[in-house]
Amino acid sequence: MTSEYATLDENREKLIESAGHVFAEVGFQNATVREICARAGMNVAAVNYYFGEKMGLYTEVLRSSLLAEQTDVMNSSMALASDPRAALQALICDWFERMGAGARRAWSTHILAHEMAHPTPALDLVAEAMGANYLRFRAIVGKLIGRDPDDLCTRLCTHSVVGQILHYAHARPMLSRLWPDLNLQNHERRHMIAEHIVEFSLAGMESIAYKKEKSAEDSSSS
Repeated sequence: MTSEYATLDENREKLIESAGHVFAEVGFQNATVREICARAGMNVAAVNYYFGEKMGLYTEVLRSSLLAEQTDVMNSSMALASDPRAALQALICDWFERMGAGARRAWSTHILAHEMAHPTPALDLVAEAMGANYLRFRAIVGKLIGRDPDDLCTRLCTHSVVGQILHYAHARPMLSRLWPDLNLQNHERRHMIAEHIVEFSLAGMESIAYKKEKSAEDSSSS
């Protein structure tokens, strides 16, 4: 009996593994059960047997990669909560590391890019899982510019940072043609881009923080 359960678990993991690669490559809509099962070396009926349908499998892939990643990222940023600059740098660098990482760490970035461009019924699950990190990110940015996490300016700054990161995830096929030497598989190049985004973003936030302080001084002196 133990051996039977072990086999069931192994088969589920094989399907999740192969599906993760396929979903990351082509997205949920273009992924086929036939291709997923072929890569797993299993019959096409296996997806229905273990997960009910393709969406059930997709949800399990999200749970094992993207949702788990959100917990890891949140824990790492909380460890640096007292230093917002270091926390911001850690978040950005970690995101770029996931772009070049192998196996499930690489899935999350690519699957998220597909999900944002072409939402599926799992979007609410993804948004719920990302909610805590979104708040953590806004808290970090808010500390850097001296504003509340829910402040409009804080949200705008947060999305400006995320937009820079997602550009490299979403536009990789085009970037490979416009910038052939980019090579995001190279660790040093990824680190360089991450450091640039940190430096660029901090400069903008420092300017916004200065304007807020200057406005407060002008108000108090008038």
